[in-house]
Amino acid sequence: MTDRVARTVLEVSDVAKTFPPATGLLRALMRTAGEEPIEALRGVSFSVGAGEVVGLVGPNGAGKSTLFRLISTLLDPTAGSIRVEGFDTVADSRAARQRIGLLLDGDGGFYHRLTGRENLEFFGVMQGLSITGAANRAAELLRRFDLAGRDVRVFGYSAGMRLRLAVARALIAEPPLLLFDEPTRSLDPEMSDHVLGMISGLAEGGHAVVMASHRLNEVAQSCDRAVLLVDGQIHFDGKPDDLVTASGRLRPLVELVEGEA
Repeated sequence: MTDRVARTVLEVSDVAKTFPPATGLLRALMRTAGEEPIEALRGVSFSVGAGEVVGLVGPNGAGKSTLFRLISTLLDPTAGSIRVEGFDTVADSRAARQRIGLLLDGDGGFYHRLTGRENLEFFGVMQGLSITGAANRAAELLRRFDLAGRDVRVFGYSAGMRLRLAVARALIAEPPLLLFDEPTRSLDPEMSDHVLGMISGLAEGGHAVVMASHRLNEVAQSCDRAVLLVDGQIHFDGKPDDLVTASGRLRPLVELVEGEA
């Protein structure tokens, strides 16, 4: 990867997130609910610059999805702060949200009885574009991701087409920050390489990208930096190759990630 980093787009500062134990009727419905608070994140700090791809790696339960939901304003931190282009995700949540493109849990969240174009136009209007602006932007993105000639209902899309449509949806309002939660999960190697190349191209276009992944080889291939999250804490922030070849105290943590890839 080349050194493309410029201005800071995302700044995560000493963030913690604690989930209190369920109470009342909710506790009765959740048979596995514990009696103690759950510390999902503790003292997490890192930043991402424009044109940079940061790979967020960690085993299941490390806190990656919680961190994504905090950054995208779906949750509020218990402590610390998150800023997107200077906008606090709690105090200025609307402004921060407008600057984020999010892909969570693969290709979900579409209206499958609408076409790809209709979905993009809908989400464009929901993110503040005019009807005409959303239509123009949708047409542009469909061409960009080779979906312009396949304007059928989404339930007829292949897995690869739905993933491309999900990336297009994340880009509909041209946000400076993109969050991709395991975008290559369940994809074959050829399609995974295509998606990783697409992510690299987005960074070259000036976007800041955070990509969660279990696959250290993908992070080494496509990311400028790797951030290792285990048990809600950052244990490494540096060059991906240094993480892949880590020894000493880091090696058992790396093996936790490799064991789930």
